[in-house]
Amino acid sequence: MYDLIDESGKDFLGYGYKVTNDKKFPLTYSSLSIKNKEESKKLQMDEGEYFIINCPSLYYEGYDLDLKIEDKLHEKMLQFLKILKLNNNSKVLIVGLGNPDIACDSLGKVVFDRVTIDVTQKENYVYKFCPNIYFSTGIESIDMIKAFISQVKVDYIIVIDSLATRSLARLGCSIQLTTTGITPGSAVNRFGTKIDSKKLGLPCISIGVPFMIFAKHLSSDAPDDLILAPKDIRDNIARVGLIIAESINKTLYKR
Repeated sequence: MYDLIDESGKDFLGYGYKVTNDKKFPLTYSSLSIKNKEESKKLQMDEGEYFIINCPSLYYEGYDLDLKIEDKLHEKMLQFLKILKLNNNSKVLIVGLGNPDIACDSLGKVVFDRVTIDVTQKENYVYKFCPNIYFSTGIESIDMIKAFISQVKVDYIIVIDSLATRSLARLGCSIQLTTTGITPGSAVNRFGTKIDSKKLGLPCISIGVPFMIFAKHLSSDAPDDLILAPKDIRDNIARVGLIIAESINKTLYKR
């Protein structure tokens, strides 16, 4: 199973897939739009928008690069909101998925902590929720989300989670945005129920970063179930989590 569309092994070139290089920074942008049911069936992927920022040198660059990624994510989220017919006044639920007690799976919680709730407003438009994982709660994340939105009416959700990759060059260095939802634990064969617009009845934007890699992708002698993470995982998660959270804050509060 793959998390990043770039690792699906599928030929997207005939479907408008594009990879562009940033003119100033060591970044590439990959984008794909699956426009209809026919394309969805041929590619065996959900209809919607897909976008990836790749930056293999992220942890060797300075703060200017972080700001560039932040601004690009902000720009892309605004595009997604427009496509989904939403705006800055639409009510949103931010959902931090994953296990906050395991460093490589804590991206959702890190972003959750840093997304701003502006309590000075007369009416709140931003809500946050961190459901943890099934093995800790006995409840599927999607069931918790459904319970939440049945009581607090929102217009869309943004879900954030750690992903897995097959490439060391992408470990902690690729940020994927989609409008097609996300399946908790899919890449590590712990399949939860997919969280998407079809099951929730409202638009869903997902943001994921791969912080895990199976050892078998590095060595054929490695055990099939051995999962590795960067040695500086806590620092890496903190840095990427802040970039994502600030891009969300800019999008929600028109900064």
